[in-house]
Amino acid sequence: MGYKLCPKCELNYIKDDEDLCDICKEQSGIKVENSFIKNNKRNSVIKSGEGFPFSRNYELINYLTGSNLKNWYKATYTLISTYYMWIISLDGVERYGWKDVLLNDGRIKENFVGDRTNPPSNLRKTFDYSYKAVFEKFEDYFIFKGVYKLDIKNSSLFERYYIKVSDQTTLFDF
Repeated sequence: MGYKLCPKCELNYIKDDEDLCDICKEQSGIKVENSFIKNNKRNSVIKSGEGFPFSRNYELINYLTGSNLKNWYKATYTLISTYYMWIISLDGVERYGWKDVLLNDGRIKENFVGDRTNPPSNLRKTFDYSYKAVFEKFEDYFIFKGVYKLDIKNSSLFERYYIKVSDQTTLFDF
């Protein structure tokens, strides 16, 4: 059995024999049993396009890693020294001095547009990490976009590019 994009939102992958993803079903007024939490997939393979019905970063992190965080709103969560979760919106809207966007060629562009004379103390921290498991954040769900690696050759301190290196992860495989 294969997968296809939901024809309504074109964001979530659904099985070939399904009509809509659970999020679109709920938005259409169709009652959906939340089997997602019951069928916990922690430590299994996460595939690009997979959706997670949570509204807060710490809920997603707790579900996927088995941690017990409360009120974690940061965009990054370290998994191991060379790999972390990156939870962002890819709509190009400025948030906390940053604009993140998914480019047509599949790369992610991270652009610091804040006060360059007084940048955040963690500005250089991104260069310490090799891989990012990227989750795009929406109001009440997250979509796994893939695993990305910093393209050091084409990046600068204020404008960074990330290249997709994998469409799946267990979050502990890098």
